[in-house]
Amino acid sequence: MKFKVSNGPFVKSSNSTSKMMTRLLIALIPIICLSILKNTIIVYFYTDATLLESLHPIFMIILSIITSYVSELLYFKFILKYKIADCIHELSKSFSIIPGVLLSLVLPVSTPLWVIVFGAFFANIFGKMIYGGFGQNIFNPALIGYLFISASYSSLIGSHLNLYELDTLAGATPLTNLASLNYVGSYDEIVSGYGSLLNFFVGSIPGSLGEVSKMLIIFAFVYLTITKTIKYLIPIFYVGTVFVITYVVSLFTDMGIWYPIFHILSGGLLFGAVFMATDPVTSPITKFGQIFHGICLGVLTVSLRFFTSYPEGVMTSILFMNMFVPLCDKIGLSVKNNLKKVWIYILVIVIFISMTSYFIINKISYKEENKIPVNILETKKEGDKTIYNVSSKGWGLIKATVTVENGEIISIDITDKSGETQWSELEKNDYANKAIEYQDNIDSLDAVSGSTFSSDGIKNIIKKILESELNNEK
Repeated sequence: MKFKVSNGPFVKSSNSTSKMMTRLLIALIPIICLSILKNTIIVYFYTDATLLESLHPIFMIILSIITSYVSELLYFKFILKYKIADCIHELSKSFSIIPGVLLSLVLPVSTPLWVIVFGAFFANIFGKMIYGGFGQNIFNPALIGYLFISASYSSLIGSHLNLYELDTLAGATPLTNLASLNYVGSYDEIVSGYGSLLNFFVGSIPGSLGEVSKMLIIFAFVYLTITKTIKYLIPIFYVGTVFVITYVVSLFTDMGIWYPIFHILSGGLLFGAVFMATDPVTSPITKFGQIFHGICLGVLTVSLRFFTSYPEGVMTSILFMNMFVPLCDKIGLSVKNNLKKVWIYILVIVIFISMTSYFIINKISYKEENKIPVNILETKKEGDKTIYNVSSKGWGLIKATVTVENGEIISIDITDKSGETQWSELEKNDYANKAIEYQDNIDSLDAVSGSTFSSDGIKNIIKKILESELNNEK
């Protein structure tokens, strides 16, 4: 008798990888359809956009998918030296289009197509293939592509607002608006400019292609959980942690339950929690490891939102925690083998969340108490013009000469920007002149990504000068 010896695993599951990826695509289809309705059909029929301009979001998705597929095909052919037939066979097991779909859905709606090509190529080659292909990558490939685009082409990736929203809202995204308010404000200041929280839930607010409809994302979460496609504990504890921390902040800042709900329904939190953080390759496999992973993601996301100039924080948090998946699983195994240890980790988590909440509240309180106003250093008249020399708090201190004629600001000349580390981004976006254009509705002007504090410094100059002009008229 001849015995055949082979390697494990020997336990088979009907829930194959192919079925899981298919279900993932099924869950994304309604989200993609709504994105097309919102960013293509409505834009075409309710604005002066041409057909090609209206179809841009569709081109983004299609081109990202094609680039992902072709990049892996080229890798198999020219790097691994496979025959074409073998390349096609490997691609059938590689699920190459998944990173392309996800990448296109987390990008701003006006991202240039050539930027998407570079991002999708980078995502699949450097986020996946160099590690050995599907199942061996350390980081989420779509997020690697997103990070590459954000770091290399931040000034080119465009606005999160489609052409219809630019006409009707002409403003910042909800999280950018929140950051400009120092994360504290009334319901009217934070939410009402976009309708109500129902608008956030349905998806009629500015945002990336796939992130805006929280209703469809929740439906997708339920479907993927029932079909055992994703690790449901991660999104539950991720979103739950964000809710707990922001709810504590709302209690100490006299804001209602709407405030944590706003944080959950804004930005890419739910999309990232459901579709990115649960990636089967780059997330923990142990139950407690998944819980710990989700909690860490929540703390990181809230910390990035409140303590940095980047108002989102979701994608960065997920990429960062990808590095600690083995540690999360090690913690999960230690708890499984010794249930008494769970109380130690629970205590650590409680302390972790409490400290984060404390530092956020302390930061908000300190900034509210120590706001550095715009100071008018000198005022002089030259005919019909009034010239102001002012200083304003940005990242450091901004000094400028502002010229006003007939009650309107006609020029802003920056005389000192030495303390602004990201001033080049404002110059690329011609931000001072944009601020002049938006002077009648300055709060609607979106901050420059990565330069929020400097952007706010310019906007505050506009507010102060116009306030001074109004007082002079009285």
